[in-house]
Amino acid sequence: VAVIIGVACSAPVAKAAAKTSPAETAIQAAAKQNRYAIVTFYKKNDSASTRMLAEAKKLHGRYASRANFVSADVGNAVHKGLISRYGVDRSPVPLTLVIAPNGAITAGYPNTIKKTDISEEFVSTGTADVLQVLQNGKLAAVCLQSSKTKHNKESLKAAEGLNSQAQFRGAVEVVKIDPSDRSEAKFIKAWKVDTESDDAQIVVIAPPGRIVGKFDGTATADSMTADLMKSLGGGCGGGSCGPGGCK
Repeated sequence: VAVIIGVACSAPVAKAAAKTSPAETAIQAAAKQNRYAIVTFYKKNDSASTRMLAEAKKLHGRYASRANFVSADVGNAVHKGLISRYGVDRSPVPLTLVIAPNGAITAGYPNTIKKTDISEEFVSTGTADVLQVLQNGKLAAVCLQSSKTKHNKESLKAAEGLNSQAQFRGAVEVVKIDPSDRSEAKFIKAWKVDTESDDAQIVVIAPPGRIVGKFDGTATADSMTADLMKSLGGGCGGGSCGPGGCK
């Protein structure tokens, strides 16, 4: 009781401002410059960490024009929020992450990097946008359309309408990609869709990267939902069916 009274009667004490992680600041700075951040999480006095920092230094010499290189000591409490956000507290350390300007992780290297060419980790804008949706635990409804495709408005409306379906309840994010954009060709090719089609298309992807539906420009939110429920397992019995299954 004495402790409670003492706290209640004590004069207000100004809280010290929380320290900002220098690594977090560097990642944000990279994003503002539309640059990647290559972040190495390490332990002090750890041989594996020493080797990975050396590997990262070699990469810096090759990719400094495209990325900001950042390091964070996991033993320093100032990085606690950053460590939690990227799941480093659940991963082997040392760990190097390649982070796109939008915050999506395009690659992760636990324990060792073992390569000097990471050019493929610098992905297209569409790839990064889809990865971000999936890493946030949502379904990505990718609208493939351009100024030359038909049913653009109808297709986009159908994709956006998935969020109003009781089975999904906001578990879907829409990403628009132009199928004629050469920078997206490699990503789209993996979906095995007709990039020469004169009709808009929708590809729905569930975490971690499973295609659960492909639809043409005439599809509606209702028709897509029926097909997606089958792909995702269905049988939710009135509940909602998100990327992780029935709820």
